[in-house]
Amino acid sequence: MTATVTKRRRSQTRSAILTNEKLAHRTIGVVSLLGSEQAKHIDSVVTQRCDAAELRRRKFLCGDARAFQGRERHIMFLSMVADPRSCKALSGSMFDQRFNVAASRAQDRMYMVRSVVATDLSDRDLRASLLSHFDKPMVPNTEETTKLIDLCESGFERDVYTELTYRGYRVIPQVKTGAYRIDMVVEGASDVRLAIECDGDEYHGPDKWVHDMNRQRILERAGWVFWRCFASTWTLRRDEVLYELCGRLKMMGIEPLGALERSSSMVERRVWRPPVDDASVVDPGTEELQGRLL
Repeated sequence: MTATVTKRRRSQTRSAILTNEKLAHRTIGVVSLLGSEQAKHIDSVVTQRCDAAELRRRKFLCGDARAFQGRERHIMFLSMVADPRSCKALSGSMFDQRFNVAASRAQDRMYMVRSVVATDLSDRDLRASLLSHFDKPMVPNTEETTKLIDLCESGFERDVYTELTYRGYRVIPQVKTGAYRIDMVVEGASDVRLAIECDGDEYHGPDKWVHDMNRQRILERAGWVFWRCFASTWTLRRDEVLYELCGRLKMMGIEPLGALERSSSMVERRVWRPPVDDASVVDPGTEELQGRLL
């Protein structure tokens, strides 16, 4: 989703999120794209206006990009910290990394708070790229999806891959790790992953069992978690096996992040503009939201 709201209405937007039953279990974060002073100010305002117990329950965190290294929240607010009179171009690896971290912390949706439009920014400004990202939600990459399923080495693997991606999971076949390969890996947030091995076809016959189990034990010592299934079991009890697999993913905290071929249906953009009667009393700042509908 994407939205545009006046600065005067931001607190209403936050309150709407906190009181919306559909968002009751969503965690919330705010990241300042430029410096920590803005983050401190926002944190002060939010803690004054919102219930402290509710903020703790939502794991509310406010800071710069460094504060979110390795951390994610369901709902993220991005504060651009720029206006038409003060928007010197930001470029270079430091800002590139900072923006990449900030724009990848949302598990469900992002709000971007800004007081500039694209024409206020230089083409070399990374903030222009960020605006472009919000303006153009993800589109399906059919070619990339086709290449991924082509990596599957058997009809059994293709069936498992298809069932998981249909359910919205992010699946990568034939993942190389060290000297070994894993049939497919399901990726979740915060680098949580499940390795899936599809046994019983020409690549995993009985003569390969001892070798496969030794390989699995080595990779488990390296931190991998495995789930295995025989082709015969899949054929006879497909629904039960899928139920077990999805339950294992849920238990590990791996939620559907969006399969490539379904991304266009999971990302939506909306724009909210200031009411006309507020135009004379508020800044031209806007707030944009883009998020995966999981």
